[in-house]
Order: sequence, then C-alpha cells, then structure tokens
Amino acid sequence: MTKGICTVRHEILMALLVTTVCVSAIGAAEITAFSTISTQYEAIRQVLIEDSTEGIASHAEAIAKTARALEANYSDAAAGVKPGSGGTVKALLPEIKQRAAEVARASDLETIRNEVAELTKPLVRWIELVDGSRPVVAYCSMVKKAWLQPDEPIGNPYAPYMLRCGEVVQR
Repeated sequence: MTKGICTVRHEILMALLVTTVCVSAIGAAEITAFSTISTQYEAIRQVLIEDSTEGIASHAEAIAKTARALEANYSDAAAGVKPGSGGTVKALLPEIKQRAAEVARASDLETIRNEVAELTKPLVRWIELVDGSRPVVAYCSMVKKAWLQPDEPIGNPYAPYMLRCGEVVQR
C-alpha cells in the first residue's frame, strides 16, 4: 500500500514539475489557439519522425477541439493574430477542423502523412498572420510537402529515412 501511495505522490510531483517547467519556458507569452494547435501539431510531427502512429489521433482531436472553441468564441487575441486578421483566420477554421478530423481517423502512416500535409496548408496561411513567435515552415522537394517545426535542424515528418531532407522556406 505504501508503495502505491509513493508512486501516486511521485506522479503528482512529476506532473507539477513538468507544468512548472512549461510555464517557466512560456514566460509571459500568452497561450493562444495558434500556440495550442502548434504544440499539438509538433507532437504529431515528432511521432511521425519516429515512424509511429502512437497518440496521433488524440493530438489531432485536440487540434480540432481548439479550432471549434476558437470558432465559437473568436477574437484576434485568442487566435494569436494581429488585430484585423479575424476574417482570414475564421475562414480557415472549418478546413482546419476537417483536416484534423481526417488525421485523427487515419490509421496507417501513409494516410496520416498525407492528411498532415493537407492540415499544414491552412496552418501555413494562419502562420502568416500570427503576432509573435511562431514555428517556421519547411519544405521537402523530394516529397513535395510542407510542414511546420520550431526551427532548424530540419526534421522531415514525411520521410524519416531522409530526416534532414528539406529547407526552411518561411520564418
């Protein structure tokens, strides 16, 4: 019984530590719908780099959920974009929800990768309007697909066998 309590306490302490580190890393930066979606997208990219599907559906569902919440209660600040950019972002939300749902439904790596490439397209249009820090857009001419990532080095989610193939095309 004591071991069980210790294990639970350890898990709680680890969760608090991770939360504290994440909040410290974010600092004064405001959490926006775009930053939340970017975080989930990055988690998907990392899983694809590992040539896995583990957890992708839940990350994609979180993207769709965030897009739905933003759509229901839209503001430029909540979206993380420059004032006056709302019309463009609002127009992108239905496609983001649909594409995220397609990623969540996909079961094999090839389909997931194709759906992530489609999800990337409206996110690239959104990223152009983001006010503040944002991921870069990378592109691989071999697979002819773009993706978002925090910065370099290149981490191609579409072809892990050529992980470093691609270049940053938009900062």
